[in-house]
Amino acid sequence: MKYRIYVFGTGGQTDLGTYEPDETIFCLDWLLLEQKTKEVVMAIEVNEEDNIEFPALLYLGNLADYEDFKRYLSNQDEVRITKQFRKRRW
Repeated sequence: MKYRIYVFGTGGQTDLGTYEPDETIFCLDWLLLEQKTKEVVMAIEVNEEDNIEFPALLYLGNLADYEDFKRYLSNQDEVRITKQFRKRRW
């Protein structure tokens, strides 16, 4: 599973890219813990095999939410498969 990271600020939406779980943790640690961003951050779970995208994290300034998400990414035994939301192909 990969994760796409978006930052929503006064200048609009910025796509920071799509990452593997360990890269996602590294990027979010830097953004949230080191830079202490005040902007809204969203991580989207991307399942390329089934063409599914699902919001996995909406960070609004509460570090406990990020710690839960980080624990979820670190736990390889926990598997969450979302089959309900499929991207439409135009």
